[in-house]
Amino acid sequence: MTDTGDIYDAMRTRRVLVGFDGFVDTIVHAVAVRHGEHYDRIWTITDFGKRIISAAGKSSNVELVPQSRRIGGNGPLLANALCNFAVNVRYIGTLGDCERNIFRDFAAKTRAISIGDYSETRAVEFSDGKILFGEMLPLCSVAADDILSKISREDLVKIMETSDAFALTNWTMTAHLTEIAQFFAHDILPLCEGGNRVFFFDLADPEKRQRSELVKFLETIKYFEKFGRSVLGLNIREAQQVLRAIGENSDLSDTRASLEEAAVLLRKCLRIELVFIHGVKVSAAATGEACAAAEGYFVADPKISTGAGDHYNAGFLATYLCGCGIDLAVNFAAAAASFYVKTAQSPSIGDVKF
Repeated sequence: MTDTGDIYDAMRTRRVLVGFDGFVDTIVHAVAVRHGEHYDRIWTITDFGKRIISAAGKSSNVELVPQSRRIGGNGPLLANALCNFAVNVRYIGTLGDCERNIFRDFAAKTRAISIGDYSETRAVEFSDGKILFGEMLPLCSVAADDILSKISREDLVKIMETSDAFALTNWTMTAHLTEIAQFFAHDILPLCEGGNRVFFFDLADPEKRQRSELVKFLETIKYFEKFGRSVLGLNIREAQQVLRAIGENSDLSDTRASLEEAAVLLRKCLRIELVFIHGVKVSAAATGEACAAAEGYFVADPKISTGAGDHYNAGFLATYLCGCGIDLAVNFAAAAASFYVKTAQSPSIGDVKF
């Protein structure tokens, strides 16, 4: 399937259940020099780091200028991007009183079920990446019981039975996501009719979690293979952390050969259906039968970077669910993420040029 119209028609028939986080993101710039009402930005993470280090033993005031305030969290950003590709999405997550807050429109189009208060993030954007300062206490306590307090086991089974895919996002910040995943694997999926669903997992920078916890979650991902196909999506930093956790070499570069080799190795070691890795310039994916890579979508001066990975994930998942090969999926995903960082707008399928 290569025709955009055919892909769009297929996407409209796909259904995805997504959970379980929810953030409100404030995108900010860090000020280097103030000139009255105007200012010069700190453009790179390196310069920002130097500014912080220079304050050691003293103090410093870093001015942050808000650029926008929007819904955030890996789950909502992934779900919203899927909606813009016309995929049917159902969302469960920490959205607060979503009938009255910033999540109102999102909740309406995803028929969302809120299981707790949302968290807050300040995303400091630079030309070479971003640093996220998160306040996430509500998300730390969310557990399977919170889901069951809002929706019955029987209704969860019905939602899963009508879903082609189930995306579990932001493992790092959702402290009990391993237990939530085990609840679905042991208590919900065995009750569902039909099979061969896609299960998508997003770690969201696991550096601050203990190695033993990460290994346990990776073992849990493998268990979902019993009910369908497990897909693990990673950026380069996350791929390095996973490789380190399983005792493999973690020295990756943003090149086709490096990312293809790492994707093949990770898929084999984890014993799951598919692993993809997205860098800034290159992305790659591997199954047991093939590997593929995408290049040529780099944006030198991004308008936004917060959410780029989520848009890549959405592009890959949407095309993969339509039966497209991984070569097309990595290119569509890279093009979708490129459009997003270039325009700060979530693309529709017609915006994606690949």
